[in-house]
Amino acid sequence: MSNDYVDKALTKLEALNLTYGDVRSENSLMTQIRTVNGRVETSTTGIESGIGVRILNDGAWGFAYGPLESYENVIEMAIEANKLNLKQKKRDIELAEVKIIEDSFEGEQKKKIENTGFDEKIEFTLEADKAQEDERIKSRTTLYREVLRRMTLATTEGTRIIYDVPYVMMYALSVAREESETIEGYSRIGHLGGIDIFELRTPIQLGEKAKERALEGLKSPKIKGGRYPVVLDGTINHLFAHEASGHSAEGDFVQTAGVLRGKIGKRVGSPHVNLIDDGSLKESAGVNSFGYLKYDDEGVLGQKTTIIKNGILETYLNDRSSAAYFDQKATGNSRAQAYNVPQIVRMTNTYIAPAKDPMKEEELLEQVKNGLLLMQGGGGQVDPIKGTFNFGVSELYEIKNGEIGQRYRPTTLAGNTLETLMKITGVSPEMGNPLDSIGFCGKDGQSAPVGVTAGWMAVKNIVVG
Repeated sequence: MSNDYVDKALTKLEALNLTYGDVRSENSLMTQIRTVNGRVETSTTGIESGIGVRILNDGAWGFAYGPLESYENVIEMAIEANKLNLKQKKRDIELAEVKIIEDSFEGEQKKKIENTGFDEKIEFTLEADKAQEDERIKSRTTLYREVLRRMTLATTEGTRIIYDVPYVMMYALSVAREESETIEGYSRIGHLGGIDIFELRTPIQLGEKAKERALEGLKSPKIKGGRYPVVLDGTINHLFAHEASGHSAEGDFVQTAGVLRGKIGKRVGSPHVNLIDDGSLKESAGVNSFGYLKYDDEGVLGQKTTIIKNGILETYLNDRSSAAYFDQKATGNSRAQAYNVPQIVRMTNTYIAPAKDPMKEEELLEQVKNGLLLMQGGGGQVDPIKGTFNFGVSELYEIKNGEIGQRYRPTTLAGNTLETLMKITGVSPEMGNPLDSIGFCGKDGQSAPVGVTAGWMAVKNIVVG
């Protein structure tokens, strides 16, 4: 039924003789369950359904959305939005040429979301909650989230793609307290796939890991704040690559601001650095990648893009309009959270890989010799305009004579993006388990599934604590 409306909307757009138009219809299933201290706080399930229309006319966009059956009104609203944008446009928007695609994609599910009862999903969430129980754990929160994204994209150029993509994730947060000291421990899992995620890591294991991190942190001493030589694990490699470096390379953002603006062809990192965004990375360490895209939401093939090569900025991440603006190619990074928002430039699986002299993890520890090993990054703040960042670190260990030593309490690391890129002295090619790095990245009010656990990397020095 929804595809009938897509056909009708597309026929109407084609009759308008526009520069370009695309139609996205959606009929997605969504479930979210949140438990706190053994109680189900929220449990919702529902359908997100509608149609979004985007047009390009006289060098300006127009976008609108609404119910499927109201597609004619939606097109009229998109035309009105285009007229408003024409009055304030600063330049003509153009689109890079891309291959016309007719295809469909269905994400593999060994145990399907839609065949698993709601009560069973609640039970999974409560299992993770119960596994966090301990007299020193004063607060337990567990979140289960699933999305079965069913969407059709059709363009006036002839592209037509049907998506049926499932995502499942679970997150656990344990808060330990002793006298005046409070420490948080978290754990997460997720993949592009079905309920079979719990065959890779059970809800009980998830909850136990969150509890362990909180309790181990509580009994560990604090680190003295300062600059240290460090080794960053694969989760922090991804966190830094995505938050600090990747957002600065997004083609819509960098047109007006950012530390990478105007730096194509210039050195922005050490010769050890290859900054990669790989939407074509279907799996890593035997796990389906959370950020995998067969096609983006403009119908461009998901692909591996080397943003920085041997420390030199090669390209930005582009949708079709930013690709035309920079005279680069579209990189398969146009994404929209749902039918009711327009496509914007987003990352997929972003990480730093070794550009030369790849090193094993033990070699990185030997290189640093005396410093700190930082593991399990999460949260924090980034200013892509100033190029500064501050991240949380759940696990922290001393490196002494090239060996892993004493554990310290959870802490933070902070720095400047370009300065840190220049101080990277070695990277391991050994990709970690992506279950530890999945998440939903936020930008312009939209969220998008991303995440990969890369190799460890050494940094000459960085602020810790």
